[in-house]
Amino acid sequence: MTLKTFRKGVHPHDHKALTESLPIEAVPIPGTLLIPLSQHLGKPATPVKERGAEVMPGELIGEADGFVSAKVHSPVYGTVKKIVQQPLPAGRMSDYVEITVDREQTAEHVWQPRELDWDMLTRETVTAGIRDAGIVGMGGATFPTHVKFSPPPTAEIDTLVINGVECEPYLTCDHRLMLEHTTHLLDAIRILHRGFAFKKILFGIESNKPDAIEAVTRAAAEVTDAPIEVVPLKVKYPQGAEKMLIYAATGRTVPAGKLPLEVGVIVSNVFTLSALADWFLLGKPLIDRVITVSGNGVQNPRNLRALVGTPFARLVEACGGISDSVVKVLAGGPMMGVALPTMDYSVTKGSSGLLFLTDAEVPAEGNCIKCGRCVDACPMNLMPLTLAAYARANKFLEAKELHLNDCFECGACAYNCPAKIKLVAWIRYAKNYVRVHKL
Repeated sequence: MTLKTFRKGVHPHDHKALTESLPIEAVPIPGTLLIPLSQHLGKPATPVKERGAEVMPGELIGEADGFVSAKVHSPVYGTVKKIVQQPLPAGRMSDYVEITVDREQTAEHVWQPRELDWDMLTRETVTAGIRDAGIVGMGGATFPTHVKFSPPPTAEIDTLVINGVECEPYLTCDHRLMLEHTTHLLDAIRILHRGFAFKKILFGIESNKPDAIEAVTRAAAEVTDAPIEVVPLKVKYPQGAEKMLIYAATGRTVPAGKLPLEVGVIVSNVFTLSALADWFLLGKPLIDRVITVSGNGVQNPRNLRALVGTPFARLVEACGGISDSVVKVLAGGPMMGVALPTMDYSVTKGSSGLLFLTDAEVPAEGNCIKCGRCVDACPMNLMPLTLAAYARANKFLEAKELHLNDCFECGACAYNCPAKIKLVAWIRYAKNYVRVHKL
């Protein structure tokens, strides 16, 4: 069978064997949570609790500030110690709510199933539920999900594409979710379909996850009220990128500078689905997530379910510590992740991985040999080396004219570069300059 895919891309070693067979484990409840109010694209949430306020699981601690924003909830019983401003892993500053946790009371809390009135599910009620739960895209972009499911009235949306690709090397949290919570994910799809009446629902999974393909296919065969089709995809990076996945699954091309709704498609990540089902079936907002802790520098790589706000140091403890050979720590995957200068960060809604890489996993940078392999790899048909050269020379307008903002920083160019030039870092620098200075 010919597997579907997109044009160009690369084939990095996936390193998934470190954790792909390891079931999800819960991280012990920490004594303190540090919860950022900016865990999403758009305006940060506004704090609604003051110092000394007592909170409980699921209680609102940050109100969405406008349409393109997301609510933030407490994962625990505890007391607000203070609100502080600290940097996020990507470098932006954010307000954080620091909560002193009542671990005993929190450990006793269990989210109970609630009765769902399926007949009351409409586009409006589904979207309102997504907004109330504080759900954001958990495939990496962290775009508020209620915005994605609020297309303009003129948009003709006929297809839902589920992203179960997880093409980033090392990361296996989505894989484990598809295996361990299959029915939960399909319930979320049924809820969305009840509200939006999609003509097609395509569940994309790369062929290096045959167990997930089998599990989802078997469960989907039992669903009679939603047209779910599992689409096995060729293993290639960045297969999980929104525009690449849409092309592979549907054959439709999203024009440059446009959104998927232009071609009648909405894409949702599997963990976003899990959070949606949590809200509608349990009344549980987005207060935790699964994160892969991996790399050759960590003693015991694991897939961990952690509360939002859990310090990264607690994840390291749960994995038995790290070795002295670690030379780089990444939040996220090696292709699109962010290098961390310290471990003084905490789990957010968008945290998918925490990697501890050794010298053998971090290649040294050399000089450009003008081979063009970065151009060959770019799925957006850009010229990465030229964009990076313009960034180095502070020629930002010239870079913008070469479609700088079409780059979504997938890292395929940097991976394919034999000199391992930090192309994405330079392109990201140029994009930030253009954005900040409104060029």
